[in-house]
This record gives sequence, C-alpha cells and structure tokens, in this order.
Amino acid sequence: MRRFRKVLYVHEENSPIALETLKLALKIAGTNAGQVDLVTVLELPAVTFASNISLLLQSRWVRESEDQLRQLAETASPQGGLNTKVIEGRTHIQVVREVLRHGYDLVIKPVGASGFLDRLFGRLDMRLLRNCPCPVWLSKGETYGAFDKVLAAVDADIETSLEDHAGDPPAKDALNRQILELAFSLCADNKARLHVGHAWYPPFLSPFSRARANVPQAEIDTYVTTVKRIHTSWLRKLMNAAAGWVGEDIAESVNVKTHLLQGEPEVEIPRLISSVQADLVIMGTIARAGVSGLVMGNTAETILDQITCSVLAVKPADFVSSVTLDE
Repeated sequence: MRRFRKVLYVHEENSPIALETLKLALKIAGTNAGQVDLVTVLELPAVTFASNISLLLQSRWVRESEDQLRQLAETASPQGGLNTKVIEGRTHIQVVREVLRHGYDLVIKPVGASGFLDRLFGRLDMRLLRNCPCPVWLSKGETYGAFDKVLAAVDADIETSLEDHAGDPPAKDALNRQILELAFSLCADNKARLHVGHAWYPPFLSPFSRARANVPQAEIDTYVTTVKRIHTSWLRKLMNAAAGWVGEDIAESVNVKTHLLQGEPEVEIPRLISSVQADLVIMGTIARAGVSGLVMGNTAETILDQITCSVLAVKPADFVSSVTLDE
C-alpha cells in the first residue's frame, strides 16, 4: 500500500500557514519513518544589463531566502534533520525537476490566506497539479493541515453502451486504487473518517439533450435504473477490491461511508464535500484517455474551483510530465 516517505515541502513566504503546513508534512513523513526536504524557488526578474547593485540585491535576496528557510526548518523541527535548498528559476519547473531527480513521492505546499482567496488556487498550484508526476497536497482551509474527515472521489471507467457492461463492469481501475490506498492509509494513521464519493449521470439524458424526446417516460425510468444498477455494482466491487488492496487490519480500522450520487460530478462532488464537511479531498486530476492535449480534466478543474478544503491530487502511475530534466 502506498505511503508517503519522501516529502518535498514548497515554501513561498513565512507565515503561520507555512509553519502549520510544514508540521503536517513532518507528521505525514514521520508516521512512515520518512523524510521532509524544504525548497524555495526564486523567480529572478529579467534585467536588461547586470550592474553591481543588481548583483548585490540578487545575492542578498538569495541569502535572505536561505535564512528564512533555515529558520522555518528550525522552528518546525528544533532537533534538526531537515534539508533546505534555494533554487533559481521558474518555480513549477524547478519543483518538478526536484521530484524527478530525487524521487519524492509527495509535494506539499500551503495555499493562500483565509476568506474568499482561500477558495482559489494560484497559478503555481495549478501548474503543479498539471505537471508534477507525484501526488500534490495543497493545504488550505481553516486548519491548514489537521483533518478528521477525508473524501475520496472515485470515477468509474464505464462506457456509455449498456450492452458492453450487461454483466460485471470493470472494478479495478489503477487511479482509483491509488486514491483509495492513500485514503485508507491516511485515515488509519490519523484516525479520520473516510467518505468515498462517486457521481454518475445517465448518458444521453443531459438537461440540454433532445435524445429523450418522444421516448416514453417508463422506458427512460428503466434506462436510468439500469445505469444506476451498473454504477452501484461497480462501486461495491471497487470497495471490496480496496479492502484487499489495503489489507484486512487497515480496512477494518477505518470508518468508511460510501456515497452514490446521481448528477454531474462537478456539481455533486462539491456538494458532498460541503455536506460531510471534508477537511481533505483526494481526487484524480487527469482527463480520460483519448482526450488529445488535455493534461487536467475539465471536471477536475471545475471541482477545484469550488472547494475550500485541502486537496491531495493523484495522477496515474504511467503519467509523464511535460517538464524534463533537460535545460
């Protein structure tokens, strides 16, 4: 089962938010006998020409950033043991390169301040979500780290043709497995409640579709019932498989509730997050296979725009970042 043992904390500025998120990273890694490294990336402004004063200011900026990062590390971990690094370049590119070079299995950073802005992810957050090959934990909300309710959002890979899945629909999707393994692990380690949510909607019955015109309501009802039965069976099989993936001890130690929601995911998942008062949402951020050129799915982006709690974003194991180690 997947656990986070090598964590990269991305620092932007000193604040109580930064300190609480770093403490969360230490707690997550400490549970798994892992390590946490800290990095700050400085995006130096372009200059027409280098002068003595510009070079002096640049060196002071780097030195001050190094001092801030060390002070943060010492405050969060007085016993020491945390590595710090200041890098120059574009932030998301340098963070992804650190992941590629050193094999981190989690990137974590705080997001914004409280209030309206807490609802929004910044440009760096979205670039990390799109490009980072390992899971990305964006910490926000009232607690900035502490959580006792986790929502794992899973998505069925079921075709629109009912005949293709008249029997048993596929239940072991790789991305869902990653999501559930992480969710069970985190909930077991932190004694948190786990909610598993899956939103479904009958194909061809969009409110804007005319496909239902002149079709008797009884036939539409039968169609909807059939689609619901397929998704109900899929979710049950997925949860049964998850119990095997995580092991009997962990599966029995976690308090789990499943939610099967009829409606569009971008509407129902944010509603569920609010309803269960989730502190952390674990979800996939990659569009379905076959959507050319699309790195992060529209549904994922729409959901992210609506939520105010922390997010742990997961990508498929075969994801290849557009960022490489080549300069």
